[in-house]
Amino acid sequence: MLNQPPLSAGCFVLKLLIFASLPLAFPLNLHAQVESVEMGLDEVLEYAFSHNPLLEQYRNQVDIAGLENKSANSGWLPQVGLISDYVQYFEQPVAIFPDFDDPESGEFQEVRTGVPYNASAVFSANQALFNNELFRAKAQAPDILKEADQSQEELKIELTVQVSTAFYEVLLAQEQVNLTKEDLNRQEKQLQDAKLLFEAGLTDQIDYKRALITLQNTRSALYQFEQDIEMSTARLKELMGMKGTYDINLKVSYDELLQEIHADTIQQLSPSDRVEYSLLDTRKSLQESELRFHKRNFIPQLSAFYEYNFLFLGPVGSMLFDQTYTFSLVGLRLNYPIFQGGKRNYDTRAAALRLRNLELAQDEVVNIINREHQEALSNYKKQLYQLNIQESNKQLAEEIYQVVSLQYEAGIKNFLEVIVAETDLRTSRINYYRSLFGVLTSKLTLQKARGELNIDY
Repeated sequence: MLNQPPLSAGCFVLKLLIFASLPLAFPLNLHAQVESVEMGLDEVLEYAFSHNPLLEQYRNQVDIAGLENKSANSGWLPQVGLISDYVQYFEQPVAIFPDFDDPESGEFQEVRTGVPYNASAVFSANQALFNNELFRAKAQAPDILKEADQSQEELKIELTVQVSTAFYEVLLAQEQVNLTKEDLNRQEKQLQDAKLLFEAGLTDQIDYKRALITLQNTRSALYQFEQDIEMSTARLKELMGMKGTYDINLKVSYDELLQEIHADTIQQLSPSDRVEYSLLDTRKSLQESELRFHKRNFIPQLSAFYEYNFLFLGPVGSMLFDQTYTFSLVGLRLNYPIFQGGKRNYDTRAAALRLRNLELAQDEVVNIINREHQEALSNYKKQLYQLNIQESNKQLAEEIYQVVSLQYEAGIKNFLEVIVAETDLRTSRINYYRSLFGVLTSKLTLQKARGELNIDY
């Protein structure tokens, strides 16, 4: 390599400036481009219903239930099969026959039978005529599909509540950030004013330091709320099944939200409207079918069959398939259990106890539904009452802050009272939004408890 003289500092800077002035041949993408998606609550729920992995598993389970029903009922169709064997004897089987030369002697002789090479092919067809297991499969098929559908509906309801709650949590975190940024802008101005007053000798350091403390606390709160957005958004994306890097911008109309907060508080509860109750009804129907199956398990199984046989015999392997011997038959086959050690009785009693347990579980579900409804109704009323209180507090805090700010500027109030009024204002605003989203979330819980939550997305 040739030795080059070292660059002077001026030459290096000149070359750097020339390089910086040249247009780039390609854009420098230092950060991965993040795609921004704007979505409302309905769009978020639609996306979740289409992409949530757990819900997709339940959809597959519905398809699996349908396929398993077809598999279980396929026994009603003719069962056709082909069985073939190839045998080579190293020693021929022995048959014992009377002494044909002197039959009256009572002597027997051993005779090796057959040929060393044998092959067979049996074509058979079997048709079930009376089969208890097939009767059970046919009776349970509709309920098995219904159970899978109801399990999917149960998950949809839970997913709707969780996604909506996560949606409101992100909105709350965003509102907290917006309010805190407004406070931060106002407090930065207050800090500058306090600094100018201090430098002019009109106030001591107390007001300036208090303004600085308040500003630092607000910055700390802003950072926490920004992290809350990240956590809430990650939770929402998980529930939605959203893959990749997306920046979700949630769109919402607070006027519409305020119109949606009201719910009927005098509506009577009907436990049968809950999917949990209906699901137990379906499982009871399945267990009743299982009980009937065990009770009639004493009946025989009857089927018709047909067989066509091909035999190939040869003294040597090369002559095995030279000639074919065939025979065919048709018949009925009866399988009748006479004694099974009490198995049918034990199975019947166990099935009856399982049915009783489902009836008891349904009674317990009714009690749980009543309790959940009362809790949801009381919580909704509490949240709605809090919303009205916080709305009034917010209006009062805004009025107080405006008055105190004007009085401070006029020299009537001290800076501490401004800080207190501002703290009350920030707290009342945040509490208002918390109460608003609390009402919306509690309304969802109330609708779920009544079994009237909309899941058509």
